[in-house]
Amino acid sequence: MSAALANQIAAGEVVVRPASCVKELIENSLDARARAIQVHLREGGIAEIVVIDDGQGMDEQDAALAFRRHATSKVYEPRDLVRIRTLGFRGEALASIAAVARVRLTTRAVGAETAVRVAVDGGEMGPLETVGAPVGTRIEVRDLFYNTPARLKYLRTVQTEQARSVEVVQQAALSRPDVAFSCQTEHHVLFQTPGNGDVRTVLAALYGVGEAKQLLELSAASNDYRVHGLIGRPTQARSSRGYAHLFVNGRPIRHPGIHQAVIQGYQNRLMVGKHPMYALYVEMDPSLVDVNVHPHKAEVRFSEEQDVARLVSQAVAAALDGTLLAATPVRTRQPHATTVQPLALDWRGARDGQVTPANTSPMPAPADKAVREGLTEMYRTGEPARSSGRPEPTKAQFADESATPAHHVSSGDVEPTDRDGWPADWSLRPIGQALGMYILADDGESLYIIDQHAAHERVLYEDFSRKLRERGVFAMPLLAPLELTLSPVAFARAMAVQQELADMGLTYEPFGAQQIVIRAVPDIWQGLDVERLAVDVFDDLQALKGDSVIEQMRLCVATRACKAAVKANWTLSPPEMEALCRSLVKCQDPFHCPHGRPIFVRMTNGELERAFRRIV
Repeated sequence: MSAALANQIAAGEVVVRPASCVKELIENSLDARARAIQVHLREGGIAEIVVIDDGQGMDEQDAALAFRRHATSKVYEPRDLVRIRTLGFRGEALASIAAVARVRLTTRAVGAETAVRVAVDGGEMGPLETVGAPVGTRIEVRDLFYNTPARLKYLRTVQTEQARSVEVVQQAALSRPDVAFSCQTEHHVLFQTPGNGDVRTVLAALYGVGEAKQLLELSAASNDYRVHGLIGRPTQARSSRGYAHLFVNGRPIRHPGIHQAVIQGYQNRLMVGKHPMYALYVEMDPSLVDVNVHPHKAEVRFSEEQDVARLVSQAVAAALDGTLLAATPVRTRQPHATTVQPLALDWRGARDGQVTPANTSPMPAPADKAVREGLTEMYRTGEPARSSGRPEPTKAQFADESATPAHHVSSGDVEPTDRDGWPADWSLRPIGQALGMYILADDGESLYIIDQHAAHERVLYEDFSRKLRERGVFAMPLLAPLELTLSPVAFARAMAVQQELADMGLTYEPFGAQQIVIRAVPDIWQGLDVERLAVDVFDDLQALKGDSVIEQMRLCVATRACKAAVKANWTLSPPEMEALCRSLVKCQDPFHCPHGRPIFVRMTNGELERAFRRIV
């Protein structure tokens, strides 16, 4: 086997995509004690990656050795492998990158009068040249995978690869706030950090000054471990885990156990389905953590994981307990009498589709009013209402019931998964409402207990999805444009799908390096907290992976529209219940909400007779 082929095979473990190259090169720069690092990306890093640092640099001999397999100046003896203090100690990284790309290295060591330059093309090293350059190292990686087309074929879109590369730079900047980072594409600078050692300034560069100012400091220590950093208030929680950052001895990692410990520290302050924003730093003796359990060192194994998790959870709880926090909406259920409202009530005054609310209904809030008007329109026309007008976005708070995971129902009560075998003229006759949450209805053969929130979610979801397919979604202009600061990853993706989201009714334009200004939102969001919904959509956008980003975004926007559904403890009038039941039976899938939860529990006449011992 030739040396070039061996390097190409080795590259498969180290170099998976442009982000892998960016990670290895940044780690080498940090290990070279760089105080400033610049990263330039072209076509998401596929066409070109340039990393420039002001580190110690290399002399002519080291520059030549750097591209040899298993050559490293960071590991000298076996015991160094269990007390790793460097990041990019793998010797084969540069050799593997050079085996599948065109690489040019320019470096000047501290104290040297000149720099040295060497080019490596597909693993073949050219002659060393003496050139002029500042102290530090500049590595240019061009045409990644040009000589391995099978790997090039399986790269994602330019936008996806760029987002992953930017995320690597973002993690590195957070891991070392004392180093100034700059990340830019061929179009503009995505973000810059000052390198002043303050984590808050890095987070301000990534997520905006407003978000960074609200973060809370925490610090705790035990005999073996120390944890410190910043955590977000409950009101800053996001629908994506992309805003959670964990570092162990300066190395960015993923660790579900520690993430769960952070959530436990919040106790019941977080809404269901939301994840906290944080940048946490755990420090310990290197011998107490194994960083070699993952090929890319993205995961670690602690010698005493429970001790670390306990310390983290206690530190988070102490930081939150010691601060006066703003009230956050929490899912609670008020005691509700077990009563059924007969249809005979509330019909007086309901002429021409004008619904008279039940006597026990509270005065609807702005968001409630918009939903009730939609139900009224459904009752009058048989179709979900289409919003109109130019309302200002409200700040109504509501429980995020749509995030509740699917629960198990006994096999005898589970509804079918499709409409096969169900009559085409199936209809439901509402009988009343129970517990402020469920509609009781029958179809002449069975009794149905319908979750009113899940049912309305399904109706809105299918209506909005149909409009998306037919391009019948209307954009609702905002009286006051909404400004949002996005993370570099979310901003890059938002710009890549700007037109597609506009087709879904969400129109925006860039307004600064990482800011967008939203001009219009989908009309189905009328009366809701459009700022919160928009933030959730862009959080979802940041977390999406794969090639079907557009289809996933259609699902996200449609699902977010379901927040307009009626909630638990909303007393519905008979016409509202009738409208909801009439729309539900027309759905393509009237059995499950968009999140997979069952919409109703069905009891046949035979099951009821057996339950009451009318038959044996």
